[in-house]
Amino acid sequence: MKAVVARRYGGPETLQIVDVSLPEPGEGQVRVRIAASSVNPLDWHELRGTPHLVRLARGMPQPKDPSLGSDLAGTVEAVGPGVTRFAVGDEVFGYGTGAWAEHAVVAEKGLAHRPDSVSVEEAAGLGIAAVTALQAIRRGGLDAPRTWDGAGVEPMPPRVMIIGATGGVGSIATQLATHFGAHVTAVTSAGNRELALRLGAEEALDYAADPLDDGLARYDLIVETGGSRPTRELARLLTPHGVLAVVGAPRGDWIAPVASVVGRAVANRFTRKTLASILARRDADDLATLATLVGEGAIRVVVGEVYPLERIADAVRHSESGHVRGKLIVRIAR
Repeated sequence: MKAVVARRYGGPETLQIVDVSLPEPGEGQVRVRIAASSVNPLDWHELRGTPHLVRLARGMPQPKDPSLGSDLAGTVEAVGPGVTRFAVGDEVFGYGTGAWAEHAVVAEKGLAHRPDSVSVEEAAGLGIAAVTALQAIRRGGLDAPRTWDGAGVEPMPPRVMIIGATGGVGSIATQLATHFGAHVTAVTSAGNRELALRLGAEEALDYAADPLDDGLARYDLIVETGGSRPTRELARLLTPHGVLAVVGAPRGDWIAPVASVVGRAVANRFTRKTLASILARRDADDLATLATLVGEGAIRVVVGEVYPLERIADAVRHSESGHVRGKLIVRIAR
């Protein structure tokens, strides 16, 4: 089978498409024939081996496993012992390792059934970024649509700011926060303001021109997907019990495991406010929740551009540029 590998750490120029053996599923694993994948910052962190903590996990001085890619959508081709939720022929999506390939073996808990109304390209964008968005929104206490029984005064909706509101994580987070009843302020580029409003934001700010700090501590949750703003500046915008959920950092200089260490170090500056570093936890229930929401039309995947597998290096360069609308999809099956 064809697979993308990088046998040394480096940039997109190190990527190769090679023939490798078909993997066999083990206990609790599923082999998927992959129709589409996507590109996440996590993928090029692993490609480059940055920060160096990544190399402790992947191997030094070169990767122990040269395969790459996380998100996938495709068809179950074989199941290992102990698998109960999937059968051969099921259409699935999720994330694991080695997804930039024609086939991959994935843990059962890393998959969910793909709704019939969702294309494989859309489903391929529902992996790490969407789970990260859902877990960030939940960290802020938004985990169900708000209801009101009509008694007393209707409570004010929670106020949420999404920084990077039209990227892979941000576009899903904006829709989820809106679905769960929040008033959403989106921060994005001038060219993407209309998209942010279509995704459900009540207002959209231009990150390059509009000030975020208006002197009011009014946000119950801020989801920061790019790390472009100082933590102290964003903390001033939170309500007394507000949550700042940090997903990434500028130019990929760190990722969430490192940010969590920093978060603990500065937590005393937040008093009752909370700084949370979000790194997606593999969770079958979260994938199933996302499948339901996208199947019902409550949220949608914004597909920015679709690349063939042969142009995987170009897709990675596009992702690293930071100028991505929605998700970059990689088409595997012809």
